[in-house]
Amino acid sequence: MSKTYKSKLAFRLDQFKNFLKIFTRNRRGVVGITILVLFAIIAIGAPLITPYSPYDRYIAGDYAYPIWWKYITGRPELYNENRILIDDPGFNSFVSLQPKYWNFTTTSDFVDLTWNGTVGNPEGSGLGCAQIFFDRPGTTPQGQVRASITKAFAFLSVNPPKRFSGNATIKLEGIENLETVLVCFFIANPLNRTNLWVTYATNSSGWLTSKPPMDSFDSGLRLLVSGNMTKDVAGVIFSHPGNYTFGVEVTLTDTKAQPVTASIYIDDFNLRLYGNSFGWLGTNQEGRDIFSQLIYGARISLFVGLLSAVLSVSIGLLAGIVSGFVGGITDEILMRITDALLVIPSLPLLLVLVAVLGSSIWNLIMIIGLLGWMGFARLVRSQTLSLKERPFIEAAKAAGAGTGHILTTHILPNVMSLVYVSLALSVPSAILSEAALSWLGLFDPLVISWGRMLYEVENNQGVDKPWWVVPPGVSIALISLSFILLGYALDELLNPKLRQRR
Repeated sequence: MSKTYKSKLAFRLDQFKNFLKIFTRNRRGVVGITILVLFAIIAIGAPLITPYSPYDRYIAGDYAYPIWWKYITGRPELYNENRILIDDPGFNSFVSLQPKYWNFTTTSDFVDLTWNGTVGNPEGSGLGCAQIFFDRPGTTPQGQVRASITKAFAFLSVNPPKRFSGNATIKLEGIENLETVLVCFFIANPLNRTNLWVTYATNSSGWLTSKPPMDSFDSGLRLLVSGNMTKDVAGVIFSHPGNYTFGVEVTLTDTKAQPVTASIYIDDFNLRLYGNSFGWLGTNQEGRDIFSQLIYGARISLFVGLLSAVLSVSIGLLAGIVSGFVGGITDEILMRITDALLVIPSLPLLLVLVAVLGSSIWNLIMIIGLLGWMGFARLVRSQTLSLKERPFIEAAKAAGAGTGHILTTHILPNVMSLVYVSLALSVPSAILSEAALSWLGLFDPLVISWGRMLYEVENNQGVDKPWWVVPPGVSIALISLSFILLGYALDELLNPKLRQRR
């Protein structure tokens, strides 16, 4: 490394250190950079801050309240949270079948419940399952034999869960000598039992899944349970707080006078209750986590704002320098184009262009950037017109410097202070433009942004839910404020007329 390069590097580092010292004395700049760093950390660390994806539907019930809302209302019995009933639904260990987890009952001494570690649903959790084993020697039929595996749980909320979803797979072996095998999955309380999946199973080498699905949103299950495809099945089953039972009952009809050895394998057996209370900010109309959308929305706002601002400032810088320094017909053409774009209302033009080109995130960035450079171009042009009359420019021309050398070596460094300030002040405008377009429905369907959150609030009766409407609006305001404060601070530090001497 040459001495000249080292000296230049040391000089630049000293300049940067001095700038930081002056910048830290500016309260606006400190507040602005603090807010900006906070949002940058949120955007980068989004997967660590929230375990949920903003795109996953029905993480909880739709329109779920935040978990803290029940304390404000003083009626915690009205709210229920998500609940997964079984910790090891795949029976991956023999411990998962211990009596403290399951209750096994049977009407025959020839029936037993065991854990089988060599059999399991290959499309589910793999090896490991519960096995109801019927081994009756001799030639004396047992008639109708019942066996059940049940899990008791308490549901203490006055309101039912927004949704429930059960899953199970079964496999049967050696039932040729049985007349029938009836497998029934159910939810029961002391007053009533609701069958979720009833099947007269036949000998099969494959695994069977429930048809219709054991999901309260499934029209087939609604028809099976209530006779009405639109009725709220969760409300019917969980009609009052109390003790409930989730389980499977197997009924074997043993009528043939010959020995019987049969197995009913049960795997991936679970029940999930989707609550009406979830997370820090609840859920939206599709059960998506609002807090996750807020966190991931910071990425889109910063991404759109920064890229659009860089694009608009770059175009404005190039147009302003070329127009001001070259002059003549070039100046006339560039400035007339600038004037024409300046007088066109920006929002209607944005709406038309996005509607024609499509609302992908890249189109939004391109359109916002291409429509935001005109004012900065005029500012750079006026500065360039002043600079090109300075003696050092005349000296450079006299020394034989070309246009390119003068622009890059003498003009550009002297307008960079304008670039920094304009860049900081252009980001809020780009963020607000994206939010406005998204709020009007022109958003990229593949990403979640704060503007899209406000669109969903407006179109899904969410205006009366402050935990949904306030956070994205405040976030847009705060991140815009941070760049505005940063822009004012840079203007005070880089503009000699505004610089405070200390």
